[in-house]
Amino acid sequence: MLQKWKASGDQSGGPDRDLPNSPDMFSGNFPEGLRVLLFDEDRQYLHILEKHLEEFQYEVTTCHEEERAMYLLCNHRNMFDIAIMEAHNLEGKIFRLISEIGSEIDIPIIITSQDDSRESVTKWMRNGACDYLIKPIRPEDLRLIYKYLVKKMELRGITVAEEAEEKAAAEKSSSVGDSTIRSPNRRKRNMLQTDEEDPDHNRDSATKKRRVVWDDYLNGKFLDAVNSLGNN
Repeated sequence: MLQKWKASGDQSGGPDRDLPNSPDMFSGNFPEGLRVLLFDEDRQYLHILEKHLEEFQYEVTTCHEEERAMYLLCNHRNMFDIAIMEAHNLEGKIFRLISEIGSEIDIPIIITSQDDSRESVTKWMRNGACDYLIKPIRPEDLRLIYKYLVKKMELRGITVAEEAEEKAAAEKSSSVGDSTIRSPNRRKRNMLQTDEEDPDHNRDSATKKRRVVWDDYLNGKFLDAVNSLGNN
């Protein structure tokens, strides 16, 4: 599906780098070195935003052509940790791009626009944007863009932990089920082994089960014995 947005010509702008996939990226001087794709059709304003981002020690790749920006976002997204994209309306290509394949791109995307209407903000946020900044943008808002990457890593960590718990629970359930199935056979084997190792086991058991019934005949014999002892 990403190929739909591939522009003609391959001007990658540099080798791909792996997108950070673990909290290790937050060590050291984070967020310095945060890799930002910045798109704005106004070259002068693009330069202003670039300077602000560089003041925060971010690595910035700028683009003033919409097709070029979408190509980089789709085909070289591993070069970036976050994207800041200008958008003019809800009918443009960028809106369709983010709506259709935003989840496949898998990096936080911030929309910038002069349109401050509730409809525009709501639709962008519902269709994949992590934030919506009204132009002109305050430098402080640019400094804090790293928070969206932190949130993404936290959510990814929660997902991994939940998957591990589900796997452990499934393995435990399977183990208990196997034990329940095997136990009757194990007990049966143990009984057979006991009988084979101790041949007198069954005879002893049978002997223990015999009981003497005290009837009239035995009672008479007992009285005769008592009388005989008395006469002596």
